[in-house]
Amino acid sequence: MTITRLLASLVALIAFVPAYAKDGDKIAIRGMPISVAPATDDEKKAGIVGTMLVEGAKAKDTEYDKAFIKITKATKIFMMSGKDLKPAKFEDLKGGQKMEVQFVGPVAESFPVQATAGKIVIFPR
Repeated sequence: MTITRLLASLVALIAFVPAYAKDGDKIAIRGMPISVAPATDDEKKAGIVGTMLVEGAKAKDTEYDKAFIKITKATKIFMMSGKDLKPAKFEDLKGGQKMEVQFVGPVAESFPVQATAGKIVIFPR
């Protein structure tokens, strides 16, 4: 196989592999939920607590401006209180609240992107 064919094959493979969120403190999206919905019975069986569609402006420290996000039992949800993070619940997620979301695992590069929240920080109104 020639170098050109090998490179072409590699580029084609990369184009079909889903992007993966980077671990750490990278903020995927900062914005407000347009919709928040509790999980259906089938989603609950898969460990999903609920979903939300978040929109915001893309900034230097964020990756996306719109995302459909799954919240699972493993998602860490916090409420900012002064300079402290206080534990929060799925029920605390409401439209019109500013929040930051970090993704974990695969990100489907559709529009809007579809991902699972690893961490959500809700800011006071």
